Amino acid sequence: MFVESLKCIECGREYAPNAIVYTCEACGGLLDVTYDYSRLEASKLLEIWSRRPLSVWKYQELLPADSSRKVSLGEGGTGLHRCSRLASKLGVKELYVKNEGENPTGSFKDRGMTIG
Repeated sequence: MFVESLKCIECGREYAPNAIVYTCEACGGLLDVTYDYSRLEASKLLEIWSRRPLSVWKYQELLPADSSRKVSLGEGGTGLHRCSRLASKLGVKELYVKNEGENPTGSFKDRGMTIG
């Protein structure tokens, strides 16, 4: 995991990556995950990712969660569907939609809950 800290976008207060906080305790602001990108070995990660199935956990090294404790039903990896008639109606060349109903429970919430 390459997460350095959780940082408040309002006041800048930082929390440890494994802290159980949902908003800043000082000001109530939202927390942003900060990464140490200098530790990423792109070529190594690309090889690892190419072997994993399409899911939320495919890119687990970039998630602010301990992947050794994951619980998953195969969330994410939902298909992109081309919508030619809608694209034509809207006057755009191509249009694709993501169908989160393809998740295990049929909800977009599956994607976030596997991390939470």
